[in-house]
Amino acid sequence: MKIGQKLKGMRIEKGFSTIEVAEKLDISDSTYRRFETDKSFPDIFTLDKIAKMYDKNLSDLLPEGITIINNNNSGENFDNAGYVIHNQSEKLIEQYEIRLKEKDELYAIRIKEKDEQIALLKSLLEKQ
Repeated sequence: MKIGQKLKGMRIEKGFSTIEVAEKLDISDSTYRRFETDKSFPDIFTLDKIAKMYDKNLSDLLPEGITIINNNNSGENFDNAGYVIHNQSEKLIEQYEIRLKEKDELYAIRIKEKDEQIALLKSLLEKQ
């Protein structure tokens, strides 16, 4: 599930308007609405505020495939900015490698076809 769907669902469950949530987060209503429509992604500090506002863990808000790595072992306090968002999944890398292999195979086939066409044209020219 995308983060926008999660945010909208939690907001509606609590009975908040987008304006109320935006005011609590100290951001504009239009910025918050972009979060809910997945046109923008909140930074880690805003995500932390949202999680606290809804009594959730930060990881509950993240889309599938995104994890947070704590580099400073200080707990979920984002004031010290020791966190990194890690968004590389093994499956994504595997799919990328498969596509590269398919591209290389297709390229090799096309080169072979072009070489055969060139050889055919050369033989036709030699017969003239």
